[in-house]
Amino acid sequence: MPVMRWLARNAFPIGLAAAGFTLAVGYPTGDPDTYWHLASGQWMLDHREILRTDIFSSTVSGQPYSVGEWLGEIVLTLVFNAGGWAGLAIFRALLVGIAAFFLARLSRRGGAPLVAALLVVVWALVLSKTRWTDRPAIFTFVLFPVVLDLLYSARAGSRRALYAIPPLILLWANLHGGYAIGVALVLAFTVEAALRRRPDVVPLIMVLVASIGLSVVDPETFGVGGAAGHALAPPRFISEEAPPDVLEASGFIFAAFVLATLGVALTNGGALLDALLLIPLLWLALSAQRHLGFFVFAATPFVAAGAARLYARVRPRATPVRPLPPPAAAALAVLLCAGALASAIGVPVAPDEHAYPVGAVAALKSGSGTLLNEYDWGGFLIYRVPERKVFVDGRLFPFYPAVLRDYRDAVELRPDWKDVLARYDVREVLLMPARPLAVALREDGWTVRAEGSNFVLLARP
Repeated sequence: MPVMRWLARNAFPIGLAAAGFTLAVGYPTGDPDTYWHLASGQWMLDHREILRTDIFSSTVSGQPYSVGEWLGEIVLTLVFNAGGWAGLAIFRALLVGIAAFFLARLSRRGGAPLVAALLVVVWALVLSKTRWTDRPAIFTFVLFPVVLDLLYSARAGSRRALYAIPPLILLWANLHGGYAIGVALVLAFTVEAALRRRPDVVPLIMVLVASIGLSVVDPETFGVGGAAGHALAPPRFISEEAPPDVLEASGFIFAAFVLATLGVALTNGGALLDALLLIPLLWLALSAQRHLGFFVFAATPFVAAGAARLYARVRPRATPVRPLPPPAAAALAVLLCAGALASAIGVPVAPDEHAYPVGAVAALKSGSGTLLNEYDWGGFLIYRVPERKVFVDGRLFPFYPAVLRDYRDAVELRPDWKDVLARYDVREVLLMPARPLAVALREDGWTVRAEGSNFVLLARP
């Protein structure tokens, strides 16, 4: 049967997809940006139009901002409306499983045996775990390995795979602003084909032109250049926009992966395509932590194949792992899928809000005036306390740089902090208790309206 043959042939990627799903489905929603994405998506569904201006803040109200994630927000909101927080977790796990499936396919592209491919894929997935979020960025996390695998299939002779890429770029451009990296992948394969004078260079050029053209077919014709601007000037005070720190777990694991890649390159060399892919993506990864996964995913086939060749040199007489007979492989794939589906029984049905000021919600609803809030709590407040406008939130760019500079001047008690509070007519402050501004306002006699272990709500006397 065709289905059984497909299952047998893809038992390895199916197994890793099942593992990825099982791991991802157990995490409750906790990302602060999820809240404002859901609020934006719900507004668009209610009003049947795209949200183009700020409606959530007191500081940039009415100002335009990017709508490049409009479709991603609507998709997430539809999932949430249908299945609640559990539905979001299952949807996220499904996307992680799809990414793991294509990453596993990529790991075998260089001829790596199962064991080497398995180790490298697990390594890559561990590094990518920070991107398993309930926000539109997860669509880029999934579509990157999908497009990369399609390009490798096209390079092996599949025109069907090649011509599937432009429609995916169109979809990607409306789901999330990271689509520029997909166009960059097509560019790398096109340049390699041109320099090597490969017979597929003309189809690749056609697909590249089509991808660039379709990438601007979104509500604001945002385009490749605009999407790339974020990568060229990231706001460093946000943790995911900072360069990798090798003293942290993720930075250390990433550094080890980079060293492994360099070791393979020094030992075995590399092809032109490897250089065209990995060098720019390494630069991107070193520029901001949020881009680590791109380099790691692209380097997976290179590292897996190189590790296998190195092992063959050290143990030339080692007995290779025998593949399972097709019926057994198909049965194993079905069993793993069933196990993954069973793991959804324990899916979280509520978000993890321990880091948010849940105890301040009632007091906030009865308050009034301009509220100055923690940056990371803005999304939570937009969703949980829609009656109050936020000072800042994770949408970032409407507030950058002026409002964010004022925010930091105030909460860090810089010399002009009193001027900032007066200029915005701040009536209430919701901050972590240890913030210098919170401490100073207590001493100045501001009233404590609500307080908890992780928050304090102060009102002007």
